[in-house]
Amino acid sequence: MLRLPIKDITVEKPSSHKQLLVHICWQGGACSDLHLHLLPKIADRMRYPATVVDRIRDLAQRLSDGEIAESLNREGQVSALGKSFRVSMIKWIRYRYQIPKATLIRPEELTVQQVAERFRVSPHVVYYWIDRGMIQARRLNAGAPYWITLNETDEQKLPDWVRNSSRIQNGKASPNPTGGSAL
Repeated sequence: MLRLPIKDITVEKPSSHKQLLVHICWQGGACSDLHLHLLPKIADRMRYPATVVDRIRDLAQRLSDGEIAESLNREGQVSALGKSFRVSMIKWIRYRYQIPKATLIRPEELTVQQVAERFRVSPHVVYYWIDRGMIQARRLNAGAPYWITLNETDEQKLPDWVRNSSRIQNGKASPNPTGGSAL
């Protein structure tokens, strides 16, 4: 039924990719022009605004991914789909825009491996020291690495402990006769 009054339809896409121009020629000789706005491509609709990416880049210098998500949610920011930020989203944005993780270890702190090398012991021994409170260590959350701060007392007592231990020999933990790991 609509075909009867319409003689011709011409669609143009001007240099502006954000709209279409539709020319409708009617049977009576009149012409109408319609300007139709196109939806952005799905990739553009899903892309995070530069302000959000820049904010994440700024926060990533001093916060973990979870803390970044919490901060953005507190500020009222939402994801490209209008949802609250989650850790997985922050990780993806950091990956996509090549934003490095924060270096959260302090200059005076050491890793478990560094302490193990310094005292010529197994990392298991260092974990034992941490579990027993013999050295001070901090970690951001379960599964995160320990960062250890050694004071002068630790620097003096740990070599003595290693030297006097019957379970540590030649810089390595000695095998446990029961088959478990030695400390």
